[in-house]
Amino acid sequence: MSLPPWNEHPQAPDPGTIICFESAIPKVGGLEFTFGSGNKPFRGFLLKKDGEILAYLNACTHFTGTPLNPNGIGNFLDPKDPSLIYCGVHGSRFLAATGACVSGECDGEGLQPIPVKTEGGKVIISS
Repeated sequence: MSLPPWNEHPQAPDPGTIICFESAIPKVGGLEFTFGSGNKPFRGFLLKKDGEILAYLNACTHFTGTPLNPNGIGNFLDPKDPSLIYCGVHGSRFLAATGACVSGECDGEGLQPIPVKTEGGKVIISS
């Protein structure tokens, strides 16, 4: 089941919103970020991959929006292969570089990228 585009989420951050300082992102693993409140805040995560900062919606493609790191546990990467993002709910795996589904119950869908840029050491939502 497809998720709506990230920017249609009711609590999605606007372009220009600062997420964090680049230095907050671990060298191995991801950094979760949220915007909004309540039962369904906007959830995303950041990764560093080959010197690039990547952002994805923190939402399993199998259960329309369940976070990949249930209860905030896990660093998003497969412990056996850090080139893969791992869903802690279903065990699905996605290429870290593109978000493409490579195995598991991801219903043939990849993770949704969130456009980001860096300025002055800050990671910012871009358009």
